[in-house]
Amino acid sequence: MFVYNKDLSEDEILTYAKNLEGMRLKDIADSAELNKWLSKSANKGAIGNAIQACYFNIPANSIREADFNYHNLELKVTPIKQNKNKTLSSKERLSLTMIDYMNDYKLTFYESSVWHKCGEMLLVFYLYEENVSPENFIILKVEKFIIPSEDLPQIEEDYNKITNKIKLGEAHLLSESQTTYLAASTKGAGKGKDGRKQPFSTELANSRGYSFKPKYIAEYFNLIYHPNKIESLKLEEQQTLDGYINKTLGAFTNLSTEIIEKNLNYYPYKKIDQDKSYLPRLVSKMFGIDGTDLDKVQQFQKGNIKFKTIRIRQKNSDNQDMSFPNINFQEIQEVNFEDSTWYEWFGELKYLFVIFEDVDKCTVLRKHLLWHAPADMLEALETLYNKIKSMLINNEIKIDIKIGQNGRETWHNNLPGKGFVPYFQIRSKGNKGSLFTTLPDGRKFKKQCLFLNKEYLHSLIKYQKRPD
Repeated sequence: MFVYNKDLSEDEILTYAKNLEGMRLKDIADSAELNKWLSKSANKGAIGNAIQACYFNIPANSIREADFNYHNLELKVTPIKQNKNKTLSSKERLSLTMIDYMNDYKLTFYESSVWHKCGEMLLVFYLYEENVSPENFIILKVEKFIIPSEDLPQIEEDYNKITNKIKLGEAHLLSESQTTYLAASTKGAGKGKDGRKQPFSTELANSRGYSFKPKYIAEYFNLIYHPNKIESLKLEEQQTLDGYINKTLGAFTNLSTEIIEKNLNYYPYKKIDQDKSYLPRLVSKMFGIDGTDLDKVQQFQKGNIKFKTIRIRQKNSDNQDMSFPNINFQEIQEVNFEDSTWYEWFGELKYLFVIFEDVDKCTVLRKHLLWHAPADMLEALETLYNKIKSMLINNEIKIDIKIGQNGRETWHNNLPGKGFVPYFQIRSKGNKGSLFTTLPDGRKFKKQCLFLNKEYLHSLIKYQKRPD
């Protein structure tokens, strides 16, 4: 039986831990002992506690020191899920430690509890499967985690963004989308139900903890589980991702697309008005990436950053709202806003908006923004989401189909229109392909999209980004 003590070497611990790979949870202890932990279904850490207590024979408790205390090694157990396309991703963020609003702002990153928790960790990844008993979950990978040197500057900057919010008396305005790899994630009930005091404001702030974002953990897992060579940006030593983006795009700001092409020695056959992908391709070239898949670059994946170009036309009627994927009405009816795809788009993602402006006879790169949705925008989105949810649950959605003289059908509905909330609208999109979906009640319904209004997008060209 494994007995943890100070005389063990770290290599001995890691060798024993590696034996978990390929095992099911039921293989680590007898059923009675294991079920003492797994039966505590209300405890999100039940599986981690089971592995800690049953396999490593270390008492599962909430003391602040590391689990392998003689070796300053923290044990973290985290679920991986298989997506519909057979890829693997992290099921949830990796929680590290609670944010102490009253003290953390006094500490540098290397003095903080988050550094002491995540500096060195023993990560155990298991495969989460729906409708499978936890005792049959398979352990996929065990690895000692040390923050990669290239990620350290960005994680330190993320920590400083969080503590700076506290110093500004804005702990109540923290959100996960404000940072890149390290997040300030909500803990407890949220929505003001477990408000905590902050030092520089009388506003109560939601209870929050430091965590690594799901995308960051997913990229790390995939790198060690089935490493594939993916494109990566070449950051300088001690350079943050934010700093790299600013330096790269700053070199092209206020230049026309023609001059940018010349500077890059890049001369595409199709120009801006002939190819909808022209601007994304051009921006990717600025980063040394071919194609339009800047989102798939390793650092963008880890940081959960989406890349979008915006072209501001001289004639306002030529500008377009920014569309998002078709609305999933089944999800809206069944899923709370905080767990929804809509929340992921605006509450968790950061966006790299690269803004071009048409001037005279050319198009100029005007500015770029590492943007996240402000708090009032997220509130407006939640209001819209919950209105649609209420209409679905109460069978209040009406469909009116009119036949024109040419025999063409025109579909109308009573979903909230533009102006119901600021920033957003919902309406149908395009005329090609499959135009229809099915409502949860079985009725045929014209597909609808969520749009971010062009008026807001146009305002970004004058937008002065506040420090986070």
